[in-house]
Amino acid sequence: MLLGLILLLACNPDADGGPMGSTADGGSTDGGAVFEDCDPAVTIPWAASSDPIPAEPHADSFGSNAPDPFHVHLQWPARDTSRSVAMLWRTDVDTLASVVEFGPADGFPDNATRVEGYSFRYGGPAAGEGDQRIHEVRLCGLMEPGTTYSYRVGGDGHWSDTYTYAAPGAPGSFDSFRVAILGDSRGNYATWGQVLAAAAERQPDFIIFNGDMVDIGSLQSQWDDWFEATGDVLAHTVLVPAHGNHEFLAQHYFAQFAAPGNEEWFALDYGPLLLLTLNDTVRDSADISDVQRKFIESELAGTDATWKIASHHHTAYSICSTHGSDLDVRAAWSPAFEDGGVQLVTAGHNHTYERSVPIKDGVEVAPGQGTVYLVTGGAGAPLYTGTDPDWFNAVSDPIEHYVIADVGPDSMDVVVRDIDDNVIDEFSLTP
Repeated sequence: MLLGLILLLACNPDADGGPMGSTADGGSTDGGAVFEDCDPAVTIPWAASSDPIPAEPHADSFGSNAPDPFHVHLQWPARDTSRSVAMLWRTDVDTLASVVEFGPADGFPDNATRVEGYSFRYGGPAAGEGDQRIHEVRLCGLMEPGTTYSYRVGGDGHWSDTYTYAAPGAPGSFDSFRVAILGDSRGNYATWGQVLAAAAERQPDFIIFNGDMVDIGSLQSQWDDWFEATGDVLAHTVLVPAHGNHEFLAQHYFAQFAAPGNEEWFALDYGPLLLLTLNDTVRDSADISDVQRKFIESELAGTDATWKIASHHHTAYSICSTHGSDLDVRAAWSPAFEDGGVQLVTAGHNHTYERSVPIKDGVEVAPGQGTVYLVTGGAGAPLYTGTDPDWFNAVSDPIEHYVIADVGPDSMDVVVRDIDDNVIDEFSLTP
């Protein structure tokens, strides 16, 4: 019964094998022209048709139930994180107003630029819940790199609070940043809120999340709990999501996030970093063994980034006895990571913390000569305590935690803390 529900609400693929999150070369709106891989036009993920279905454009129309924006959050809809950003938020289903106003903090909102976007319904009665409405405005090419903006979302008479967003500098223009890494919050959203708040106190420039946000990706009530627990953190700081198996390729996941391309696997350029986000819960095993393997190889062959991080859900190396290592992922992706110079691969699925020794070609190598694999699955999901020790493990601790990586020109210094601020691991990597 549950499997049938999940399959019914899962995202149908488009012609390229991914959910429809944006058109490839569509037209433009008040958000500007198509900018590199960012299109301001929004299409509806998961549809009965193989053709992109346009979302509803902004209209000055407000519902009577909950027209004020809630669950406001930022995303990066384009590879170049310095020039484009997306704002997403929820309202009641009858509100069609989809506007972002942004500008310098001094004099805001009198000096604001107004951009109209889109919204659409998703979900429905099959999950025992009603329709939902999500609003999305993509500011494609409208950001000035290295500039801090004030912004608000909604429409006249129904604006959100005013938030700030600091656009990063252009790729390659700076060499230091801080990133938080978390994963596996499903089922305990109070703890998720604690872990995120603790990480946010460290003021990361952005957040990587390794999947399994909720128990059942097609239940909006769980997404509501997840977003409620984030407070306004995600309205100021971009969270880059990787799809987990508990998201079930559901429409709800793709509706509430906005990433480049097919939104399942994509690359982001951030300062000195190439970030590869991958999906290991796929419709066709060839998406792992062939399509994404080639994607990884191509991206790594074509980059001159100092730092390379990969994020996905099913870990290639884990001593946790609950799920262990995903040997298919290891066989398909680890050679590409290691040959391509990826310094850090971060995943979850096993609800624990683990760090591997440096690995190259299936054996331990000297520091700086291989790839380190993290398991960071301690953002609220039930912890897994059983282990089957193996040669590749350096640290293992089944505890709620978050990771902070301070990246500089010569080293990546990583500290792992629990929610009581105790350090449970620390290590450094070199380019």
